[in-house]
Amino acid sequence: MSIGQTQKCTLPQETRQANRISILGFNKTLTEWLILFTGPVLYFLILALPIGDSITARGGLAIIAWTAWYWGTGAIPTGYCIFIPLLGTAFLPGMDWGKITQSLIHPGIGMILGPALIVCMWCRWGFTRRMALYCLKHVGTSVRAQAVTWLILATTTSFVAANVVIAIALTPIALEVLKNVGYDSGAKLKNSKSAMLIIIAVGVGASLGGFLTPMAGGQAVITWTQLCQTLGITVSMASFTSRMALPVFLSIIPVVILFGLVFPVDARHFEGSTAFFESELKKMGPISRAEVWGVVIFFLAILLPFLQPLWTPYLPQGVNVPPALIFSVVVGILALLPAPDAGAPVGKPMAYEKGERLLSINAFKVCPLQAFLIWPTAMSISILVNDTGASKLMANLLGSYWDKPAFIGVGLFVLFCVLLAQPASDTGAAGMLAPVVAAATVAAGQNPVPWLLMMGYTVNFSFCVPTATGTMALPIALEGKASWRLPVYGAVCAAVCGLVSWLFWGLVMQNNWTFWQTL
Repeated sequence: MSIGQTQKCTLPQETRQANRISILGFNKTLTEWLILFTGPVLYFLILALPIGDSITARGGLAIIAWTAWYWGTGAIPTGYCIFIPLLGTAFLPGMDWGKITQSLIHPGIGMILGPALIVCMWCRWGFTRRMALYCLKHVGTSVRAQAVTWLILATTTSFVAANVVIAIALTPIALEVLKNVGYDSGAKLKNSKSAMLIIIAVGVGASLGGFLTPMAGGQAVITWTQLCQTLGITVSMASFTSRMALPVFLSIIPVVILFGLVFPVDARHFEGSTAFFESELKKMGPISRAEVWGVVIFFLAILLPFLQPLWTPYLPQGVNVPPALIFSVVVGILALLPAPDAGAPVGKPMAYEKGERLLSINAFKVCPLQAFLIWPTAMSISILVNDTGASKLMANLLGSYWDKPAFIGVGLFVLFCVLLAQPASDTGAAGMLAPVVAAATVAAGQNPVPWLLMMGYTVNFSFCVPTATGTMALPIALEGKASWRLPVYGAVCAAVCGLVSWLFWGLVMQNNWTFWQTL
Protein backbone atom coordinates (compact mmCIF):
# COMPACT_ATOMS: atom_id res chain seq x y z
CA MET A 1 0.00 0.00 0.00
CA SER A 2 1.40 3.45 -0.89
CA ILE A 3 1.90 6.35 1.51
CA GLY A 4 -0.94 8.24 -0.12
CA GLN A 5 -3.24 5.29 0.33
CA THR A 6 -2.27 4.99 4.01
CA GLN A 7 -3.11 8.63 4.66
CA LYS A 8 -6.41 8.23 2.84
CA CYS A 9 -7.35 5.33 5.11
CA THR A 10 -6.25 6.92 8.43
CA LEU A 11 -7.51 10.49 8.10
CA PRO A 12 -11.24 9.61 8.08
CA GLN A 13 -10.69 7.47 11.19
CA GLU A 14 -8.94 10.35 12.99
CA THR A 15 -11.74 12.71 11.96
CA ARG A 16 -14.37 10.29 13.23
CA GLN A 17 -12.54 9.97 16.58
CA ALA A 18 -12.35 13.78 16.90
CA ASN A 19 -16.10 14.09 16.34
CA ARG A 20 -16.98 11.63 19.08
CA ILE A 21 -18.27 12.81 22.48
CA SER A 22 -17.38 10.92 25.65
CA ILE A 23 -19.93 10.69 28.47
CA LEU A 24 -19.30 8.33 31.41
CA GLY A 25 -16.69 6.53 29.34
CA PHE A 26 -19.02 5.91 26.37
CA ASN A 27 -17.78 7.40 23.09
CA LYS A 28 -20.48 8.25 20.55
CA THR A 29 -21.06 10.78 17.82
CA LEU A 30 -23.50 13.63 18.39
CA THR A 31 -26.05 11.85 16.18
CA GLU A 32 -25.70 8.63 18.19
CA TRP A 33 -26.20 10.52 21.47
CA LEU A 34 -29.29 12.25 20.07
CA ILE A 35 -30.76 8.92 18.97
CA LEU A 36 -30.01 7.45 22.40
CA PHE A 37 -31.67 10.29 24.34
CA THR A 38 -34.67 10.37 21.99
CA GLY A 39 -35.92 7.11 23.61
CA PRO A 40 -36.58 8.50 27.12
CA VAL A 41 -37.72 11.80 25.59
CA LEU A 42 -40.41 9.88 23.67
CA TYR A 43 -41.40 8.18 26.92
CA PHE A 44 -41.91 11.40 28.89
CA LEU A 45 -43.53 13.12 25.91
CA ILE A 46 -46.20 10.42 25.66
CA LEU A 47 -46.75 10.61 29.44
CA ALA A 48 -47.52 14.32 29.00
CA LEU A 49 -49.93 13.89 26.08
CA PRO A 50 -53.63 14.63 26.80
CA ILE A 51 -54.88 11.22 25.69
CA GLY A 52 -56.81 8.76 27.79
CA ASP A 53 -57.82 9.15 31.42
CA SER A 54 -54.81 7.50 33.07
CA ILE A 55 -51.10 8.32 33.15
CA THR A 56 -50.48 4.59 33.73
CA ALA A 57 -52.21 3.72 30.45
CA ARG A 58 -50.16 6.35 28.64
CA GLY A 59 -47.10 4.89 30.34
CA GLY A 60 -47.81 1.53 28.74
CA LEU A 61 -47.81 3.19 25.32
CA ALA A 62 -44.66 5.12 26.25
CA ILE A 63 -42.81 1.91 27.10
CA ILE A 64 -43.81 0.47 23.73
CA ALA A 65 -42.56 3.58 21.90
CA TRP A 66 -39.27 3.71 23.82
CA THR A 67 -38.53 0.03 23.22
CA ALA A 68 -39.54 0.17 19.54
CA TRP A 69 -37.28 3.21 19.01
CA TYR A 70 -34.24 1.44 20.45
CA TRP A 71 -34.98 -1.79 18.56
CA GLY A 72 -35.47 0.06 15.30
CA THR A 73 -32.46 2.40 15.56
CA GLY A 74 -30.03 0.04 17.27
CA ALA A 75 -29.17 2.83 19.74
CA ILE A 76 -28.12 0.22 22.30
CA PRO A 77 -27.56 -3.55 22.07
CA THR A 78 -30.99 -5.15 21.70
CA GLY A 79 -30.65 -7.24 24.85
CA TYR A 80 -30.33 -4.16 27.05
CA CYS A 81 -33.89 -3.15 26.13
CA ILE A 82 -34.99 -5.67 28.76
CA PHE A 83 -34.51 -2.91 31.35
CA ILE A 84 -36.98 -0.53 29.66
CA PRO A 85 -40.15 -2.17 31.09
CA LEU A 86 -38.51 -2.06 34.53
CA LEU A 87 -37.43 1.59 34.25
CA GLY A 88 -40.58 2.70 32.46
CA THR A 89 -43.00 1.40 35.08
CA ALA A 90 -41.03 3.04 37.93
CA PHE A 91 -42.78 6.35 37.10
CA LEU A 92 -46.27 4.89 36.83
CA PRO A 93 -48.70 4.90 39.77
CA GLY A 94 -50.21 1.63 40.88
CA MET A 95 -47.61 -0.66 39.31
CA ASP A 96 -46.29 -3.54 41.43
CA TRP A 97 -42.51 -4.01 41.05
CA GLY A 98 -42.71 -7.73 41.82
CA LYS A 99 -45.34 -8.29 39.17
CA ILE A 100 -43.27 -6.31 36.66
CA THR A 101 -40.19 -8.49 37.18
CA GLN A 102 -42.34 -11.61 36.95
CA SER A 103 -43.62 -10.43 33.57
CA LEU A 104 -40.13 -11.01 32.14
CA ILE A 105 -40.65 -14.75 32.62
CA HIS A 106 -43.37 -15.54 30.10
CA PRO A 107 -45.22 -18.88 30.45
CA GLY A 108 -44.41 -19.71 26.83
CA ILE A 109 -40.66 -19.03 27.02
CA GLY A 110 -39.89 -22.76 27.21
CA MET A 111 -41.28 -23.21 23.68
CA ILE A 112 -38.63 -20.80 22.41
CA LEU A 113 -35.63 -21.65 24.57
CA GLY A 114 -36.16 -25.42 24.30
CA PRO A 115 -35.83 -25.77 20.50
CA ALA A 116 -33.26 -22.95 20.44
CA LEU A 117 -30.94 -24.68 22.90
CA ILE A 118 -31.35 -27.96 21.05
CA VAL A 119 -30.21 -26.26 17.83
CA CYS A 120 -27.26 -24.81 19.77
CA MET A 121 -26.48 -28.41 20.74
CA TRP A 122 -26.62 -29.41 17.05
CA CYS A 123 -24.14 -26.65 16.28
CA ARG A 124 -21.94 -27.83 19.16
CA TRP A 125 -21.63 -31.38 17.82
CA GLY A 126 -21.42 -30.41 14.15
CA PHE A 127 -24.82 -31.49 12.86
CA THR A 128 -25.88 -28.07 11.51
CA ARG A 129 -22.67 -27.93 9.48
CA ARG A 130 -23.17 -31.47 8.18
CA MET A 131 -26.78 -30.74 7.23
CA ALA A 132 -25.88 -27.62 5.25
CA LEU A 133 -22.87 -29.17 3.51
CA TYR A 134 -24.85 -32.24 2.51
CA CYS A 135 -27.60 -30.11 0.95
CA LEU A 136 -25.21 -27.72 -0.75
CA LYS A 137 -22.98 -30.44 -2.14
CA HIS A 138 -25.74 -31.27 -4.62
CA VAL A 139 -26.62 -27.69 -5.58
CA GLY A 140 -23.61 -26.76 -7.69
CA THR A 141 -21.94 -23.38 -8.19
CA SER A 142 -24.91 -21.34 -9.48
CA VAL A 143 -25.20 -18.17 -7.40
CA ARG A 144 -28.97 -18.04 -7.63
CA ALA A 145 -29.36 -21.76 -6.92
CA GLN A 146 -27.16 -21.32 -3.87
CA ALA A 147 -29.21 -18.34 -2.70
CA VAL A 148 -32.49 -20.20 -3.10
CA THR A 149 -31.04 -23.25 -1.32
CA TRP A 150 -29.90 -21.17 1.66
CA LEU A 151 -33.29 -19.43 1.68
CA ILE A 152 -35.23 -22.71 1.72
CA LEU A 153 -32.83 -24.37 4.20
CA ALA A 154 -33.14 -21.46 6.64
CA THR A 155 -36.91 -21.25 6.15
CA THR A 156 -37.65 -24.94 6.69
CA THR A 157 -35.41 -25.30 9.73
CA SER A 158 -36.99 -22.22 11.29
CA PHE A 159 -40.39 -23.94 11.10
CA VAL A 160 -39.55 -25.74 14.35
CA ALA A 161 -36.76 -23.70 15.94
CA ALA A 162 -36.33 -20.05 16.82
CA ASN A 163 -35.39 -17.96 13.79
CA VAL A 164 -32.49 -16.20 15.52
CA VAL A 165 -30.91 -19.57 16.33
CA ILE A 166 -31.22 -20.68 12.72
CA ALA A 167 -29.59 -17.45 11.55
CA ILE A 168 -26.75 -17.88 14.02
CA ALA A 169 -26.30 -21.58 13.23
CA LEU A 170 -26.30 -21.21 9.43
CA THR A 171 -24.51 -17.88 8.95
CA PRO A 172 -21.04 -19.18 9.96
CA ILE A 173 -21.44 -22.06 7.50
CA ALA A 174 -22.46 -19.70 4.71
CA LEU A 175 -19.47 -17.50 5.54
CA GLU A 176 -17.14 -20.48 5.33
CA VAL A 177 -18.52 -21.34 1.90
CA LEU A 178 -18.08 -17.75 0.70
CA LYS A 179 -14.60 -17.55 2.19
CA ASN A 180 -13.55 -20.51 0.06
CA VAL A 181 -14.49 -18.62 -3.12
CA GLY A 182 -12.64 -15.43 -2.19
CA TYR A 183 -14.94 -13.46 0.14
CA ASP A 184 -12.72 -13.60 3.22
CA SER A 185 -13.60 -10.25 4.85
CA GLY A 186 -16.63 -8.19 5.74
CA ALA A 187 -15.64 -5.53 3.20
CA LYS A 188 -15.47 -8.05 0.34
CA LEU A 189 -18.82 -9.50 1.32
CA LYS A 190 -20.42 -6.08 1.52
CA ASN A 191 -19.14 -5.06 -1.93
CA SER A 192 -20.37 -8.22 -3.67
CA LYS A 193 -23.95 -8.52 -4.91
CA SER A 194 -23.63 -12.31 -5.09
CA ALA A 195 -22.21 -12.76 -1.59
CA MET A 196 -24.77 -10.40 -0.09
CA LEU A 197 -27.56 -12.31 -1.82
CA ILE A 198 -26.49 -15.46 0.06
CA ILE A 199 -26.21 -13.73 3.44
CA ILE A 200 -29.53 -11.92 3.10
CA ALA A 201 -31.15 -15.20 1.96
CA VAL A 202 -30.13 -16.77 5.28
CA GLY A 203 -31.56 -13.86 7.26
CA VAL A 204 -34.81 -13.54 5.33
CA GLY A 205 -35.29 -17.32 5.29
CA ALA A 206 -34.75 -17.61 9.04
CA SER A 207 -37.48 -14.99 9.54
CA LEU A 208 -39.82 -16.25 6.81
CA GLY A 209 -40.43 -19.66 8.38
CA GLY A 210 -41.02 -18.24 11.84
CA PHE A 211 -44.79 -18.71 12.09
CA LEU A 212 -45.60 -22.27 11.04
CA THR A 213 -45.44 -23.60 14.62
CA PRO A 214 -45.54 -21.95 18.06
CA MET A 215 -41.87 -22.93 18.56
CA ALA A 216 -40.68 -21.05 15.49
CA GLY A 217 -40.12 -17.63 17.05
CA GLY A 218 -41.12 -15.16 19.71
CA GLN A 219 -43.89 -13.72 17.52
CA ALA A 220 -45.39 -17.20 17.14
CA VAL A 221 -45.32 -18.12 20.81
CA ILE A 222 -46.74 -14.70 21.80
CA THR A 223 -49.61 -15.15 19.32
CA TRP A 224 -50.24 -18.73 20.43
CA THR A 225 -50.20 -17.76 24.12
CA GLN A 226 -52.60 -14.88 23.48
CA LEU A 227 -54.95 -17.23 21.61
CA CYS A 228 -54.90 -19.63 24.57
CA GLN A 229 -55.62 -16.83 27.06
CA THR A 230 -58.34 -15.21 24.94
CA LEU A 231 -60.15 -18.47 24.15
CA GLY A 232 -59.63 -19.92 27.64
CA ILE A 233 -58.27 -23.21 26.27
CA THR A 234 -54.89 -24.69 25.39
CA VAL A 235 -54.72 -24.47 21.61
CA SER A 236 -53.00 -27.59 20.30
CA MET A 237 -49.87 -27.13 18.23
CA ALA A 238 -51.33 -29.34 15.50
CA SER A 239 -54.38 -27.07 15.25
CA PHE A 240 -52.19 -23.95 15.07
CA THR A 241 -49.88 -25.42 12.42
CA SER A 242 -52.72 -26.76 10.26
CA ARG A 243 -54.17 -23.24 10.03
CA MET A 244 -50.86 -21.62 9.20
CA ALA A 245 -49.49 -24.18 6.72
CA LEU A 246 -51.16 -22.77 3.59
CA PRO A 247 -50.50 -19.04 4.18
CA VAL A 248 -46.90 -19.70 5.25
CA PHE A 249 -46.13 -21.71 2.12
CA LEU A 250 -47.89 -19.15 -0.07
CA SER A 251 -45.61 -16.44 1.33
CA ILE A 252 -42.50 -18.48 0.52
CA ILE A 253 -43.25 -18.65 -3.22
CA PRO A 254 -42.79 -14.95 -4.15
CA VAL A 255 -39.66 -14.65 -1.98
CA VAL A 256 -38.09 -17.64 -3.74
CA ILE A 257 -38.85 -15.93 -7.06
CA LEU A 258 -37.19 -12.71 -5.87
CA PHE A 259 -33.96 -14.48 -4.86
CA GLY A 260 -34.03 -16.86 -7.81
CA LEU A 261 -34.78 -14.35 -10.57
CA VAL A 262 -34.95 -10.70 -9.49
CA PHE A 263 -32.31 -9.56 -6.99
CA PRO A 264 -29.02 -8.69 -8.75
CA VAL A 265 -25.83 -10.80 -8.78
CA ASP A 266 -22.23 -10.16 -9.92
CA ALA A 267 -21.88 -13.41 -11.84
CA ARG A 268 -23.93 -16.48 -12.59
CA HIS A 269 -21.52 -18.91 -10.91
CA PHE A 270 -19.09 -19.09 -8.00
CA GLU A 271 -15.76 -20.82 -8.57
CA GLY A 272 -14.78 -24.12 -6.96
CA SER A 273 -17.48 -24.29 -4.30
CA THR A 274 -18.79 -27.75 -5.20
CA ALA A 275 -15.41 -29.32 -4.52
CA PHE A 276 -15.23 -27.47 -1.22
CA PHE A 277 -18.58 -28.81 -0.06
CA GLU A 278 -17.59 -32.37 -0.89
CA SER A 279 -14.14 -32.17 0.71
CA GLU A 280 -15.47 -30.57 3.89
CA LEU A 281 -18.19 -33.21 4.18
CA LYS A 282 -15.59 -35.96 3.84
CA LYS A 283 -13.55 -34.39 6.64
CA MET A 284 -16.55 -34.76 8.94
CA GLY A 285 -16.62 -38.53 8.42
CA PRO A 286 -19.64 -40.68 9.33
CA ILE A 287 -22.36 -39.10 11.41
CA SER A 288 -21.45 -39.29 15.11
CA ARG A 289 -23.61 -40.73 17.86
CA ALA A 290 -23.80 -37.33 19.56
CA GLU A 291 -25.34 -35.90 16.39
CA VAL A 292 -27.80 -38.81 16.11
CA TRP A 293 -28.88 -38.49 19.73
CA GLY A 294 -29.41 -34.77 19.34
CA VAL A 295 -31.58 -35.23 16.24
CA VAL A 296 -33.65 -38.10 17.67
CA ILE A 297 -34.34 -36.29 20.94
CA PHE A 298 -35.22 -33.10 19.07
CA PHE A 299 -37.81 -34.83 16.90
CA LEU A 300 -39.19 -36.61 19.95
CA ALA A 301 -39.62 -33.21 21.63
CA ILE A 302 -41.38 -31.90 18.52
CA LEU A 303 -43.67 -34.91 18.14
CA LEU A 304 -44.85 -35.06 21.74
CA PRO A 305 -46.77 -31.73 21.64
CA PHE A 306 -48.20 -32.49 18.22
CA LEU A 307 -49.39 -35.92 19.39
CA GLN A 308 -50.72 -34.55 22.68
CA PRO A 309 -54.38 -35.42 21.90
CA LEU A 310 -53.32 -39.10 21.65
CA TRP A 311 -51.48 -39.43 24.98
CA THR A 312 -53.28 -36.87 27.16
CA PRO A 313 -56.23 -39.27 27.92
CA TYR A 314 -53.77 -41.63 29.64
CA LEU A 315 -52.65 -38.99 32.15
CA PRO A 316 -54.28 -38.75 35.61
CA GLN A 317 -57.36 -36.56 35.62
CA GLY A 318 -56.56 -32.89 36.11
CA VAL A 319 -52.93 -33.18 34.99
CA ASN A 320 -52.05 -30.66 32.28
CA VAL A 321 -48.72 -30.87 30.42
CA PRO A 322 -48.28 -27.72 28.30
CA PRO A 323 -45.83 -27.80 25.37
CA ALA A 324 -43.52 -25.34 27.17
CA LEU A 325 -43.13 -27.85 30.00
CA ILE A 326 -42.34 -30.67 27.54
CA PHE A 327 -39.49 -28.68 26.00
CA SER A 328 -38.21 -27.62 29.41
CA VAL A 329 -38.09 -31.24 30.58
CA VAL A 330 -36.33 -32.32 27.37
CA VAL A 331 -33.71 -29.60 27.86
CA GLY A 332 -33.18 -30.81 31.43
CA ILE A 333 -32.70 -34.39 30.21
CA LEU A 334 -30.17 -33.25 27.59
CA ALA A 335 -28.24 -31.37 30.27
CA LEU A 336 -27.96 -34.62 32.26
CA LEU A 337 -27.18 -37.12 29.48
CA PRO A 338 -23.45 -37.61 28.80
CA ALA A 339 -22.38 -37.21 25.18
CA PRO A 340 -21.79 -40.69 23.69
CA ASP A 341 -18.75 -39.50 21.70
CA ALA A 342 -16.82 -36.37 20.68
CA GLY A 343 -19.15 -35.50 17.80
CA ALA A 344 -18.01 -34.56 14.30
CA PRO A 345 -14.24 -33.92 14.05
CA VAL A 346 -14.70 -30.47 12.47
CA GLY A 347 -17.19 -27.66 12.62
CA LYS A 348 -17.52 -27.41 16.41
CA PRO A 349 -16.92 -24.06 18.09
CA MET A 350 -14.70 -25.53 20.83
CA ALA A 351 -12.79 -28.71 21.72
CA TYR A 352 -14.48 -31.75 23.26
CA GLU A 353 -14.12 -32.07 27.03
CA LYS A 354 -14.06 -35.46 28.72
CA GLY A 355 -17.40 -36.26 30.35
CA GLU A 356 -19.19 -33.47 28.51
CA ARG A 357 -23.00 -33.58 28.47
CA LEU A 358 -25.08 -33.41 25.32
CA LEU A 359 -26.29 -29.95 26.33
CA SER A 360 -23.18 -28.66 28.05
CA ILE A 361 -21.71 -25.28 28.91
CA ASN A 362 -19.97 -25.44 25.54
CA ALA A 363 -23.37 -25.69 23.84
CA PHE A 364 -24.67 -22.77 25.91
CA LYS A 365 -21.73 -20.69 24.66
CA VAL A 366 -23.23 -20.91 21.17
CA CYS A 367 -26.46 -19.35 22.47
CA PRO A 368 -26.66 -15.63 21.53
CA LEU A 369 -27.71 -14.06 24.84
CA GLN A 370 -28.27 -10.57 23.42
CA ALA A 371 -30.67 -11.93 20.82
CA PHE A 372 -32.55 -14.10 23.29
CA LEU A 373 -33.22 -11.15 25.57
CA ILE A 374 -35.48 -9.66 22.87
CA TRP A 375 -38.11 -12.28 23.69
CA PRO A 376 -38.61 -11.69 27.43
CA THR A 377 -38.69 -7.95 26.69
CA ALA A 378 -41.43 -8.33 24.09
CA MET A 379 -43.32 -10.80 26.24
CA SER A 380 -43.09 -8.48 29.24
CA ILE A 381 -44.53 -5.66 27.12
CA SER A 382 -47.37 -7.93 26.00
CA ILE A 383 -48.31 -8.40 29.67
CA LEU A 384 -47.71 -4.81 30.77
CA VAL A 385 -49.82 -3.39 27.95
CA ASN A 386 -52.81 -5.05 29.63
CA ASP A 387 -51.78 -4.34 33.23
CA THR A 388 -51.27 -0.64 32.56
CA GLY A 389 -54.53 -0.27 30.64
CA ALA A 390 -52.63 0.68 27.49
CA SER A 391 -54.44 -2.02 25.52
CA LYS A 392 -57.76 -0.15 25.78
CA LEU A 393 -56.09 3.14 24.93
CA MET A 394 -54.22 1.66 21.98
CA ALA A 395 -57.37 -0.09 20.77
CA ASN A 396 -58.96 3.32 20.30
CA LEU A 397 -55.90 4.53 18.38
CA LEU A 398 -55.69 1.32 16.35
CA GLY A 399 -59.10 1.65 14.75
CA SER A 400 -61.91 -0.83 14.09
CA TYR A 401 -60.65 -2.60 10.99
CA TRP A 402 -63.15 -5.41 11.55
CA ASP A 403 -66.07 -3.03 10.98
CA LYS A 404 -64.98 -2.22 7.41
CA PRO A 405 -65.56 -4.29 4.23
CA ALA A 406 -63.37 -7.39 4.30
CA PHE A 407 -60.65 -6.45 1.82
CA ILE A 408 -60.49 -2.82 3.00
CA GLY A 409 -60.31 -3.68 6.71
CA VAL A 410 -57.86 -6.52 6.19
CA GLY A 411 -55.73 -4.42 3.86
CA LEU A 412 -55.42 -1.54 6.32
CA PHE A 413 -54.70 -3.91 9.20
CA VAL A 414 -52.03 -5.82 7.23
CA LEU A 415 -50.42 -2.54 6.15
CA PHE A 416 -50.32 -1.38 9.78
CA CYS A 417 -48.72 -4.67 10.91
CA VAL A 418 -46.12 -4.71 8.13
CA LEU A 419 -45.08 -1.10 8.79
CA LEU A 420 -44.86 -1.60 12.57
CA ALA A 421 -42.89 -4.84 12.24
CA GLN A 422 -40.04 -3.25 10.28
CA PRO A 423 -38.64 -0.97 13.03
CA ALA A 424 -40.07 -2.84 16.04
CA SER A 425 -38.99 -6.39 14.97
CA ASP A 426 -41.30 -9.36 14.56
CA THR A 427 -41.25 -10.34 18.23
CA GLY A 428 -41.55 -6.76 19.43
CA ALA A 429 -44.51 -5.99 17.17
CA ALA A 430 -46.30 -9.17 18.26
CA GLY A 431 -45.67 -8.35 21.90
CA MET A 432 -47.20 -4.92 21.43
CA LEU A 433 -50.18 -5.89 19.26
CA ALA A 434 -51.34 -9.32 20.52
CA PRO A 435 -53.08 -8.16 23.73
CA VAL A 436 -54.40 -5.04 22.03
CA VAL A 437 -55.96 -6.93 19.10
CA ALA A 438 -57.40 -9.56 21.46
CA ALA A 439 -58.97 -6.99 23.79
CA ALA A 440 -60.29 -4.80 20.96
CA THR A 441 -61.92 -7.61 18.98
CA VAL A 442 -63.53 -9.17 22.06
CA ALA A 443 -64.83 -5.76 23.20
CA ALA A 444 -66.30 -5.21 19.73
CA GLY A 445 -68.02 -8.61 19.78
CA GLN A 446 -65.78 -9.93 16.97
CA ASN A 447 -64.08 -13.30 16.61
CA PRO A 448 -60.47 -12.70 17.77
CA VAL A 449 -59.02 -15.84 16.14
CA PRO A 450 -58.54 -14.71 12.52
CA TRP A 451 -57.31 -11.26 13.57
CA LEU A 452 -54.72 -12.66 15.98
CA LEU A 453 -53.53 -15.20 13.40
CA MET A 454 -53.44 -12.45 10.77
CA MET A 455 -51.45 -10.20 13.09
CA GLY A 456 -48.84 -12.79 14.07
CA TYR A 457 -48.46 -14.02 10.50
CA THR A 458 -48.00 -10.49 9.13
CA VAL A 459 -45.58 -9.07 11.71
CA ASN A 460 -43.43 -12.12 10.98
CA PHE A 461 -42.40 -10.35 7.75
CA SER A 462 -39.87 -8.14 9.54
CA PHE A 463 -36.99 -8.09 7.06
CA CYS A 464 -35.71 -4.50 6.92
CA VAL A 465 -33.57 -4.00 10.02
CA PRO A 466 -30.77 -6.18 11.47
CA THR A 467 -32.41 -6.11 14.92
CA ALA A 468 -35.19 -8.42 13.70
CA THR A 469 -34.42 -11.91 14.91
CA GLY A 470 -33.66 -13.69 11.63
CA THR A 471 -31.95 -10.75 9.94
CA MET A 472 -29.26 -10.73 12.64
CA ALA A 473 -27.46 -12.90 10.09
CA LEU A 474 -26.31 -9.69 8.40
CA PRO A 475 -24.37 -8.02 11.26
CA ILE A 476 -22.94 -11.43 12.14
CA ALA A 477 -21.59 -11.81 8.60
CA LEU A 478 -20.43 -8.20 8.14
CA GLU A 479 -18.50 -8.00 11.42
CA GLY A 480 -21.14 -5.82 13.07
CA LYS A 481 -21.63 -3.49 10.10
CA ALA A 482 -24.81 -2.73 8.16
CA SER A 483 -25.61 -2.70 4.45
CA TRP A 484 -28.18 -0.74 2.45
CA ARG A 485 -29.11 -3.96 0.65
CA LEU A 486 -30.92 -5.38 3.70
CA PRO A 487 -33.54 -2.61 4.03
CA VAL A 488 -33.97 -2.45 0.24
CA TYR A 489 -34.26 -6.21 -0.34
CA GLY A 490 -36.16 -6.56 2.95
CA ALA A 491 -38.70 -3.91 1.95
CA VAL A 492 -39.39 -5.70 -1.34
CA CYS A 493 -39.80 -9.06 0.46
CA ALA A 494 -42.05 -7.49 3.12
CA ALA A 495 -44.18 -5.86 0.41
CA VAL A 496 -44.81 -9.07 -1.55
CA CYS A 497 -45.43 -11.07 1.63
CA GLY A 498 -47.80 -8.36 2.86
CA LEU A 499 -49.65 -8.61 -0.44
CA VAL A 500 -49.99 -12.38 0.09
CA SER A 501 -51.29 -11.76 3.61
CA TRP A 502 -53.85 -9.22 2.36
CA LEU A 503 -55.16 -11.50 -0.41
CA PHE A 504 -55.28 -14.62 1.75
CA TRP A 505 -56.88 -13.16 4.86
CA GLY A 506 -59.13 -10.95 2.72
CA LEU A 507 -60.52 -14.09 1.09
CA VAL A 508 -60.87 -15.76 4.50
CA MET A 509 -62.94 -12.88 5.85
CA GLN A 510 -64.83 -12.19 2.62
CA ASN A 511 -65.92 -15.82 2.17
CA ASN A 512 -66.17 -16.63 5.88
CA TRP A 513 -63.86 -19.65 5.65
CA THR A 514 -64.45 -21.10 9.11
CA PHE A 515 -61.35 -23.34 9.09
CA TRP A 516 -59.14 -20.25 9.56
CA GLN A 517 -61.57 -18.61 11.98
CA THR A 518 -61.72 -21.36 14.60
CA LEU A 519 -59.21 -23.38 16.61
